[in-house]
Amino acid sequence: MAFAPWNDRQTDFANYFNPGYLGVLVYSVAKGYNVTNGGMSLALAFPGVAMALHPDVRNALPRTVSTRFSKWLRDNSELRTDLLSSTQSLVPQVKEAVLTSLRSNWVSAENGRLIAAAKGPPILKLDKTFDDDQKAAAFVGKWFAKVGDDREIYQQIGIRP
Repeated sequence: MAFAPWNDRQTDFANYFNPGYLGVLVYSVAKGYNVTNGGMSLALAFPGVAMALHPDVRNALPRTVSTRFSKWLRDNSELRTDLLSSTQSLVPQVKEAVLTSLRSNWVSAENGRLIAAAKGPPILKLDKTFDDDQKAAAFVGKWFAKVGDDREIYQQIGIRP
C-alpha cells in the first residue's frame, strides 16, 4: 500500500489528518468497542474515525449508547450523506492510521479484529478539539459494540460492506 509522500501533502490536510492523530482515534474507537465486546472489526475503524472527526456528526451524537443507531440515523437523516462521504473519503488516511496504531502497539490485530492495548498512546489534554474527537471516538466504539454487526452498521450508513 503506497501513500503520498509527506512533502506532497497539503499542509493543513497533513496536519489534521496525520497518521498519529488519526491513530489515536483508531485506538479510542477500538478501546471503546473492547469495553463490552471482544475485538473490533477493522471495517468499523473507518466510520468510527469519520464520526469522531466530522463536527456536525460528532455534535449530533446521542448522550447514551442505548440510543439505537438506526433511529439516530433516521432522526439525523441530513447527516447521513456527510457520514457516508466522510467515511469513503477518509479510507486512505484511516488505513495509514491503523498501520500507525499497529506499529506503535496501541492496537493489535487478532483474526482481523482490532484489540486496544492496555496502555495506549500518550495523550495530552491540551486541545479541546482533540479531546472532543477522542471522546467521540470512544463513544462511537461503545455504541458500535451495542449494534454488534459491522455489516448492519455499513448498510445503515449506506455503504456496501
